[in-house]
Amino acid sequence: MTPLSLRLLCLLFLASLSMLTTPNAMARAPGASQTQTDAAMLARSGSWYDPSHDGEGFIIQFIDDGQAVVYWFTFDEDGNQRWFLGVGTATGDVLQLDVLQVTEGGEFGAGFDPSAIGRIDVGELTITFDDGAGLDRNALAEYTVNGVDGSQSLVRLTRPIEVSSGGAGIPTRSGSWYNPDRDGEGFVVEILPNGVPLAYWFTYDLDGNQAWMVGIGRGPVTSGSVQLDMQSPVGGRFGPDFDPGDVQRPVSGVVRLGLPCSGAFYDFETALPATFSDFGFDIRRLVGIGPGACVDPLLVEQFPVVNGEAELPDHDAANQFEWFLDVLGRTNAISDAEIQQHFSPAWLGQINVQETRDFLLNTRAAYPGARYTDPVGVTSIQVRGVITGDNGAEAWVSMTTNLASGRIDSLGVSNFGPNATVIYNFDANLGLEAAADRFAGLSEAPGLLLARVNANNSCQPIVARNADTPRATASIFKVWVLAGVADAIDKQVLFHDQVVPLDGTKQVLGGLLGNQAAGTPMTIDQLSTLMLGISDNTATDMLLSLAGRSRVEGLHASYGIANPLLMTPQLGISEQFHLFFSFPLSESQSYVNGTVAFRRNFLETRIIPLGAWGQGGGGGYNHESLYIDGSWQASPMAVCRAFARHRLHPRGSDAALLVERALGAESAQPNVREEWDRVWYKGGSLTSGVNGDLVLTHAWLLEREGERPLVLVGMSNNQPGGLDQFLIQSILGRLLELAAAQ
Repeated sequence: MTPLSLRLLCLLFLASLSMLTTPNAMARAPGASQTQTDAAMLARSGSWYDPSHDGEGFIIQFIDDGQAVVYWFTFDEDGNQRWFLGVGTATGDVLQLDVLQVTEGGEFGAGFDPSAIGRIDVGELTITFDDGAGLDRNALAEYTVNGVDGSQSLVRLTRPIEVSSGGAGIPTRSGSWYNPDRDGEGFVVEILPNGVPLAYWFTYDLDGNQAWMVGIGRGPVTSGSVQLDMQSPVGGRFGPDFDPGDVQRPVSGVVRLGLPCSGAFYDFETALPATFSDFGFDIRRLVGIGPGACVDPLLVEQFPVVNGEAELPDHDAANQFEWFLDVLGRTNAISDAEIQQHFSPAWLGQINVQETRDFLLNTRAAYPGARYTDPVGVTSIQVRGVITGDNGAEAWVSMTTNLASGRIDSLGVSNFGPNATVIYNFDANLGLEAAADRFAGLSEAPGLLLARVNANNSCQPIVARNADTPRATASIFKVWVLAGVADAIDKQVLFHDQVVPLDGTKQVLGGLLGNQAAGTPMTIDQLSTLMLGISDNTATDMLLSLAGRSRVEGLHASYGIANPLLMTPQLGISEQFHLFFSFPLSESQSYVNGTVAFRRNFLETRIIPLGAWGQGGGGGYNHESLYIDGSWQASPMAVCRAFARHRLHPRGSDAALLVERALGAESAQPNVREEWDRVWYKGGSLTSGVNGDLVLTHAWLLEREGERPLVLVGMSNNQPGGLDQFLIQSILGRLLELAAAQ
């Protein structure tokens, strides 16, 4: 159940070399293929224990060709922790370990010296599997340890993802992990079918005694590194005198475990300072379950399609959406209690229970058995996209949930029609250059770029209009705030699953988080996805504060901004809005035209004291003349370079996974995801209550497995206002079609 040191593995493998290298060493049932036999062996991998010995057990991990690594976490005759390990080969249903070893000489933490580790042969172990009814649930462990024979009747405790049938999208990371500079201790990890890791740490205490810990993750590894609450059981007695009632399970500390194939780490904070110390180090996988190598995929599918339906993550909005689909697939009645359980008081205050039931029943009749076929936008607070009924009818659905209660605040359903598109007929047949010209004609200051990101991570234009000219970005600037968050996560200043309360001092008027209860717990990951997925302004200002303004500014150049002074200081939403609405024009204009030093002083002394926009401080003005020249600015090429830079986060790292979820939460238009394996999107707008949209921006990164990605950026700036979002959406939809044909 734990680390495999390379040296120890080699010793054990050499001890069994003749058996491991003998042709046809694994017996095979008549007619059974090698593949079938290997699969049956691999399926026995997992944790096993004797219920009458609850508190100790065995971890069995089959590698390949019938070879298995076995860890036995147990106790000595005095109730102290002890662990054995060995490598064996299976013949039929029998796994034989001719050498079982115990280690000595280690020390926990910084005092560990691999040259001091001694390895002592103590006996042998035989495990015979009983595949009753093919369920692979029982086994008999027979051992000799220090000349004493014994046995245990085992039952399966776990079945790792590698040998289970569930878990779409869950990385296969089970196996033995260690640090080569700490040969003699290590970790055994099992990723369970729900994605949650079970980890065993085989190590030593501060006095040099063998020690082991076991813990279960607080969440799945699909999101990145996971915290595990570790225990160090003591009190059991080895052999026939074992009594489960004697076992005590003190908490030994908390581990943060990260398992990318490159860059894995293990950080420990002790709860038993007399026994262990705070310590951490990098690890790598030594062996896994089965012959496959550990590979971090380049593309992580956000919403995998299973049986024609997009799978959703596990959060309130997605769970409520799945309930809604379940209602459409049922034929039974919808009770008052069920409606009250799923809809918030805010909804029911406007649409009563009977009206809600009628709405659901009418939707069921129109779209029976509907499946979620086009996930346009998915965050923990909102789900949008296309559903398709068993009758082929399609509908556009948008659902929003309450962050605190998890119940539905809004739900809209409208007919989408077969083969529906956002592209007007007059745009449908335009070629690339004509489409680019049409986009450029829709505003007085356009910026357009369709580019391919080459092997050097540079953006090579395919078609461009003013691609190097800075334009008002509107909310696209949040891509650079995300860069700061990712950098803070890379440096472990922030963690993706770190819980922070919804900050009432940063709740911006408007936006979904602006209307939620202050103090509601949220994670950095959740805030990031809301910032990009629904462009939430409160999430943006919270993340800018958490990551740090100076950190974000320091990344402008490396994330593609040719002139970082255009975005310095990096303003948040409330700060930018105060420039629009809270000062006389001459004062706001002095900020826009001032030096960086002047701007910083104005920001600190005049803007920040006003607090969050819409909470009472400031207001009274509306300077539309600043919406374009006095707001966030970057060129289409800078946006492309920012997207390209975000692709370079180490594969499988917490930062890479967070960026994937955040930028991949929204596709902005239907029918986009079906063309690509990766879709990233960010857009924005600046809108006047009098003159409509002055700024509309859209940006996508689009990628297929094995191909270089494309980036499409469309930026429309129109000082008089009046931008037509539907015309812009139409021509960008056509450009997306043309991009798919590149």
